[in-house]
Amino acid sequence: MRALLDFAFGELRLHRVFLHVFDFNERAIHVYERIGFADEGVKREAYYRHGRFHDMHVMGILADEWAAQGRPRSWELD
Repeated sequence: MRALLDFAFGELRLHRVFLHVFDFNERAIHVYERIGFADEGVKREAYYRHGRFHDMHVMGILADEWAAQGRPRSWELD
């Protein structure tokens, strides 16, 4: 995921990257938060699975937020 964000912000010069993740995927939500994604909103009961509705979270990160983390970029690693 970090290499993807390096590419998105470094090579493609994107300003913002966002994603959708369902509430039952708690491990993915935790990983996205650790990388720096912020929860931008919730689409309530957006998905029906196994007899119940689930919320879909919209998460995003801005180029400035990614750069402020000060981590080595994927192309700087040996």
